[in-house]
Amino acid sequence: MSRPTNKRELSPLSAAYSAMLPNLLRNLPGMVYRCLNDSKWTMLYISEGCCELTGFTADELISNANCSYYDVIFPEDREFVNKAVQDGVRSRTHYQMEYRIETKDGSIKWVMEKGNAVYDEHDNVIHLDGFISDITARKRAEEELKKAASDMVELNATKDRFLSLIAHDLQNPVYAIVSLSDFIYDNQMNFETKEISEFLLQINSAAKGIYTLLENLLDWARLQTNTLSLQRDFFSVSKAIHYAMDHFAQVAAQKDIDLIFYESGDVMIENDLRLVSSILRNLLSNAIKYSFPGSKVVIRLDKIDDWVSIQVIDKGIGISRRHMQKIFRIDNEYRQPGTANETGSGLGLILVHGFAELIGAQISVESKLNQGSQFKLKLKWRI
Repeated sequence: MSRPTNKRELSPLSAAYSAMLPNLLRNLPGMVYRCLNDSKWTMLYISEGCCELTGFTADELISNANCSYYDVIFPEDREFVNKAVQDGVRSRTHYQMEYRIETKDGSIKWVMEKGNAVYDEHDNVIHLDGFISDITARKRAEEELKKAASDMVELNATKDRFLSLIAHDLQNPVYAIVSLSDFIYDNQMNFETKEISEFLLQINSAAKGIYTLLENLLDWARLQTNTLSLQRDFFSVSKAIHYAMDHFAQVAAQKDIDLIFYESGDVMIENDLRLVSSILRNLLSNAIKYSFPGSKVVIRLDKIDDWVSIQVIDKGIGISRRHMQKIFRIDNEYRQPGTANETGSGLGLILVHGFAELIGAQISVESKLNQGSQFKLKLKWRI
């Protein structure tokens, strides 16, 4: 006599699938869920992958035992997630969105969620079924690509601005040398020795301007390519300041500007003498350029705790608050001619900032329009 068939018994194939399903869910790189469509996304079922994804176990999240999934969603993204789900529910379509969650240990992850609503015969939502996966690595890669693209655009824009500045600032001294030398050559028999000497002095001044610009350009290129190596020198700060003042003595005299140095005592420091000297020269050049004829530029040297403070103070045209934020940046498009109509690329102050960072120094500026500027350089005793 045959045994009656039990309709509840699973076929061998169905039984195999039932045994396989938990193992498949356990190995999914994410979590499968079934939840209510309520304000807390109350979980009815969550696969074991939730622990790796969120840090919470299934028991902690199911029925909001210790925490609701709503609380796991990053606060700023909750409204967006709710809207995406409800739009899918209303249109009876799958919903899909990317958002952030805050895991049990407080870290932030990016996830992608796909799901859909399940309805009864009266079109009422019974529950939501879906899958959530970790896309943090992908998001980071996308952000890195975006940053790289943005940096490339900025680098190209910087290069274009920089080349434009250099071309403009080379034009005037080169033109001065060419035009004056042509003029002297064509009229050499008509000039006295004193006149020729004055012309030669102007040519020499223009040539020095080109040399300074090219020197700054080479230093800037080394700074950008990280090929500028630091050297350790033990030197007198007072002597370094005097050398910088001697370098600009003739330029200052031509504008009738007095260079005055106050020091509370000499200081010996261990630092890169070449870079410190370049910073001092650029600060002095800037002060003389924007000082009014007949005024003075003051340099102060003080010892403050573990720092050496050097201030370069002028009573010139000053810098507006709006432009002061960018004076150390290559994207600063503000170009103010000097009080004797001197031109400049602004590269000197950019180098000052870059060199100061390289040697562990601090550079700051205070300025008011038509009242002058005060640049302060703070050097460590040693690098």
